[in-house]
Amino acid sequence: MDNQSAQPTSGPTPHTDRTRIRRHPERGVPERIEEFLRAGLIAHVGYVDDGEPRIIPFLYHYEAGHLYLHGSPGSGTLRLLRDGRPVTISVALIDALVASKTEPNHSANYRSAIVFGRGHRVVELEKKRRVMRALADRYFPGRHAPEDFAPATDDDLIRMEMVAIEIEEAQAKFRTGDATGPTDSDPNAPGTTFVRPI
Repeated sequence: MDNQSAQPTSGPTPHTDRTRIRRHPERGVPERIEEFLRAGLIAHVGYVDDGEPRIIPFLYHYEAGHLYLHGSPGSGTLRLLRDGRPVTISVALIDALVASKTEPNHSANYRSAIVFGRGHRVVELEKKRRVMRALADRYFPGRHAPEDFAPATDDDLIRMEMVAIEIEEAQAKFRTGDATGPTDSDPNAPGTTFVRPI
């Protein structure tokens, strides 16, 4: 997709070649980056340490151009990410499996966002508290403190490691619809085709 045609948003946008979609650029939806980041459940966080690639899945919170990750102070990943090194993050949601009449054309309907940014450590207790509350609300809607769980104490928050990934740029892509193999729209062709929601 031509980056100049991306609709302006207040959130992350694509603006260099690293977020240019090369395969099926018509599926690019940069105006939906924040929507997909808010809907996702798992962020796969990639970075390089000592010349070796690493990728780790995290629960996360997205807010105002930042992805927040948290965990134990013993987490080697969080300790490394707070130094400002480049990070790439993938969030993907599979909406349906798409069966085709030809094996190579089986597919999936999905929503995905790719993020590039750099991390910094979050130390302010009130910011940590706010992010933790937002995480609980998002992953466990309908549960409330103190009826359903004890809220994080200052001690809990002090001991917790939290990193905010400041997003430098991002891109979103999605697929929807039926199978598009060469015989999928031919009712007389052998085989079957269907869309199975997940």
